[in-house]
Amino acid sequence: MKAVTTKLLAIVVFLTVLAGAIGSTIHEGWLTTWFLLFIFVGLPVLILAWIDLGSALRSLDNPTPLQRMLGVLFGVPQAVLGITSVFIGLSIVGWVLYNSLVEMQPQYSGSFLTLGVGPALVIFGLYWARAAFKREGKSEND
Repeated sequence: MKAVTTKLLAIVVFLTVLAGAIGSTIHEGWLTTWFLLFIFVGLPVLILAWIDLGSALRSLDNPTPLQRMLGVLFGVPQAVLGITSVFIGLSIVGWVLYNSLVEMQPQYSGSFLTLGVGPALVIFGLYWARAAFKREGKSEND
């Protein structure tokens, strides 16, 4: 339970700092700096902390109904990320197959069957979508 509280506190503190930075528009340069930090550092960390908190909530031994509901709720962004990744990967694979086997479009700059990152996105997305609501065993760190 200590790990869940720590992760939730980290998310709340981060969002509070972000709200304070957006609210203080005294110096425009500072606002730009805070925004760029949020986009390139904070948002990825926030997404990973959110997913980690959901995983920690789902791995509790005897969760209360509220903890169980929050575990499922915190799994939704992970499932959306996984499904989006599968969709993007399948789109890339479909585009390459169409251009390699049916008709090469002028916008296509690849060569024959250069699938690139498409298959990796599909595998990554399937794993994350599958693991989004899976109840995990207690980790060794807790």
